[in-house]
Amino acid sequence: MKKTVMLMSFLFAFFGACVEERVNGPELHQTIGIHNISLPQDVLEWIDPMSVYPFTGSECIECQWYFCPPLDSVWQKQICVDYCADPPLLMHEGECAQYLECDPNQYLIEEVQCITIDGFPGLQSKVCNKGQIQYTDCVTDCQEETCNYEDDDCDDYIDEGQLNECNTCGVVPPEVCNGIDDDCNGFTDESLIQMCGTVCGSGFEICEKGNWVSCTAPTPGEEICDGFDNNCNGQIDEGLECVCSIQDVGVLFPCQESPLKCGLGYKTCECIDETCKTFTMTDCLAMCFWVPPDPPEICDPHVGIELSEEDCNNFDDNCNGEIDEDLYSACYTGPEGTLNIGICEPGIMTCDSGIWGNYNQDGTFVDYYCEGEVVPDEEICNGVDDDCDGVIDWGGELKDTDILFIVDWSGSMVDEINAVMIALNQFAQKFSEEEAIKWSFVRGPVGTPPYYFEELILQQNLTGFSDYLAALSAMGLNVSGMSTSFEMILDAIYLSVHNITTVLPYPISSLNWTGAVNVFPLKVKESTPPIKDFKINWRNGADKIIIVFSDEYPQSYMIPTITTEIIQDTVAGVPQLKLYTFSRFSHKAGWEKMALAGNGEWYNLTSNPTEMYANLISILNDMCTGAKDE
Repeated sequence: MKKTVMLMSFLFAFFGACVEERVNGPELHQTIGIHNISLPQDVLEWIDPMSVYPFTGSECIECQWYFCPPLDSVWQKQICVDYCADPPLLMHEGECAQYLECDPNQYLIEEVQCITIDGFPGLQSKVCNKGQIQYTDCVTDCQEETCNYEDDDCDDYIDEGQLNECNTCGVVPPEVCNGIDDDCNGFTDESLIQMCGTVCGSGFEICEKGNWVSCTAPTPGEEICDGFDNNCNGQIDEGLECVCSIQDVGVLFPCQESPLKCGLGYKTCECIDETCKTFTMTDCLAMCFWVPPDPPEICDPHVGIELSEEDCNNFDDNCNGEIDEDLYSACYTGPEGTLNIGICEPGIMTCDSGIWGNYNQDGTFVDYYCEGEVVPDEEICNGVDDDCDGVIDWGGELKDTDILFIVDWSGSMVDEINAVMIALNQFAQKFSEEEAIKWSFVRGPVGTPPYYFEELILQQNLTGFSDYLAALSAMGLNVSGMSTSFEMILDAIYLSVHNITTVLPYPISSLNWTGAVNVFPLKVKESTPPIKDFKINWRNGADKIIIVFSDEYPQSYMIPTITTEIIQDTVAGVPQLKLYTFSRFSHKAGWEKMALAGNGEWYNLTSNPTEMYANLISILNDMCTGAKDE
């Protein structure tokens, strides 16, 4: 510190005149004076005094670089001072020289990568400003991820954390009464109740199979002489002669008013004088012989029975004019001990005429029909306890498995492709929560009219379920309209396994599409990505499954040609690989040979999604490390 104070005092005294001669320039140059210039350490290094002058006793001499006039750009000179002298002694003063970090005639030096304050990758410009290197602000097109099927935040993931339970953007749709599972929770029209009404008042109704039913609002009746507005038109006993006559004496009139508590009662017309010139109605009294047999409560012959909550007994317990209305009960018909274990869940029954049951699709009431229940199913390898025995997948775990679907996307397969895509979606949903499984999808040929550039496309490399589903959604369920017999599925299999086998007769670098058809309106075949980059990102140590769908015989449009025999030898030489093929029965021979060589199986290609799904499920029953309990 002492050395520094001495040195700075000396320099201020020595260079006082220099400071006064400063020219107008940038504020930095005007204020910094002869102080040590602020430059990168690798540019301004301390100078060994002995390298400039052969002073003896060099511990006392120190050399530094300092600003100096004219200061209209960066100028510097070397100063060497003996700080052992008192006062410090100037030993050497170099010449002022211009110092530039960069060429002032060049503004843009280069574009460099950077990270914004929000953490997004971007670019900034490295520029030369008056001989000094400066950097512009970091600019990026990336932004916070939103649900739009695009990678907004540039992290190579699409809509991560944005898709709802229905695998769509936005808020989960509310459940409405339409017979559809709108909120994607596995239940249809559940817990839907709304107000309903008639001219007599309001009530509630429930949704069943897409229709609003069982409105509890009172309904208009026929007007009778009872002092009530039976037809709910705002008038009481209108159009009726309610004065008793001699002809009415002894006649029973149905009634439900006070003091009757429940059920149907009666009142009569009686004379109130000896000559029967004046008449009156008696009170409304119960007629207990009218009450249904074995009523839930004892009936008072004068007032009827006490009101109670409605019960499933074919009786109007709450005396609202309806029998067994709005009664629901949980139900389960599966084996004892399986309820709420695994997939097993209770259903619901309603009451009709004293019997529990439910309505089927045609509206017929079926006794003891438990709607919506889930009972034990056959155990399959899917990470779920299907048979509700408390053990998932027979006690095993899902193996790490890579699944590649190769689909012939030609117009001749419209019905089959629709069935395949529906089955694939069901199949993938079954295993959507399993991180052990990765999904990939290849399709071909595809093309765009009027000139069909037949193309093999790696639609989605191996990824998690959400990205796989997004790729399928982006394609839709309909084919491009191409209708040709020039299918490239053998080429697709060869390209898909070339990076996991040494059994290759032709290296990838030797293959090309130049020998493909070029007949109007067809153009030369190609692939996306190109052949040299076309490979599946198979995981080391994972089981590998390839599932092929095609309605044509096996074909290749590469040079050299890929044959079925080459595919048989190639897939047989890949450890942990199984090849399954779906084709029409007329093309079974070639496809079955390849499947058997790949330790797989051949299946008949149909337009039935249910059959497709069942076959896909059977393929993966050996993915579990545990053995099936026979």
